[in-house]
Amino acid sequence: MTAAPGEVIQKSALGALEYIAEGGQGRIYRCPALRLPDYDGPLAYKEFKPGQLSPAGLEAIIGVRSRLDDATRRRLDALTTWPIRLVTEGGVIGLLMPLIRDQFVHVGPSLTGSLLRKEREIQYLFLAAERVQRLGFPRVNLYQRYAVCLSLAEAFAILGANNVVYGDFSAKNALFSVGPGRRDAAAVLVDCDAVRVKGTMSAVPQLNSPDWEPPGQEGRQLTTQTDLYKYALFVLRCLSPGPQASTARDPRRVDDILDSRGQALLRAALGTDPSARPPATAWVDYFAGRLAANGPPPAPVALASAAPDVPVARADPGGWQRSPTGEWVRVRRS
Repeated sequence: MTAAPGEVIQKSALGALEYIAEGGQGRIYRCPALRLPDYDGPLAYKEFKPGQLSPAGLEAIIGVRSRLDDATRRRLDALTTWPIRLVTEGGVIGLLMPLIRDQFVHVGPSLTGSLLRKEREIQYLFLAAERVQRLGFPRVNLYQRYAVCLSLAEAFAILGANNVVYGDFSAKNALFSVGPGRRDAAAVLVDCDAVRVKGTMSAVPQLNSPDWEPPGQEGRQLTTQTDLYKYALFVLRCLSPGPQASTARDPRRVDDILDSRGQALLRAALGTDPSARPPATAWVDYFAGRLAANGPPPAPVALASAAPDVPVARADPGGWQRSPTGEWVRVRRS
């Protein structure tokens, strides 16, 4: 596969660069002076270290975005940090991508009192409310969690429709934002240069993060079905924050939260039959419906008894309470 002229940019055209960070694969820079006609927002440049990229894999990833219609491309840009251009200098040396937007970055005092600027990774959604408060992160109510789940479902729906396997979806490669409204939240997939377009090799190896491995032998070759499994793990862990949430795999953990339809979706998604996993569009429809509903969470209809290690709090049938501000927040379980 060869990149089209509009998918390539010379490094010299990036303008002045501002260093952001360095990782195992390369260095990240801000491009403050650069603007593109097909992306309305600030940009970042990732320059790979020698031997850390496959140009063919990156060409395929950028080609996916270029072939989308305008509306779908804008939606992809809102839901991901999708690579926009190959950067060349005597050959491919890196890629241009959206700069992570401020809404997905937490700014606040650290434990030592200094100012901390940290990407708001979805792993923080798995923590108990008391620990979140100690860290200075915003509390996230039930409907805001539905909105985060919806954003990620929409992202995976676009990927699935375009034959893209995300691969290593885990607690650190998606970020979330929380707004002032009780249903105001969103999420964005990052590290999208590691995705794989079916029929091509990924630009970097696709791996499984600890505690996010798919069942059986599925982890040997990551697919759309393993993406759906890992997404379901996120749903489970996001909706039941607290002890053991970051490693939870038993869908009974949220039987007191989801209605019968949600329980059925989750059980199928976490099952060992890849072909039975519901598509991302089914999750989009489900969480859009939950966000559209008024009043408290739906009364659950249990498909199985609650797991013995997660007794239901007595304060509310669903394990969530309405706070003085009208938010639905997870209550301490006892």
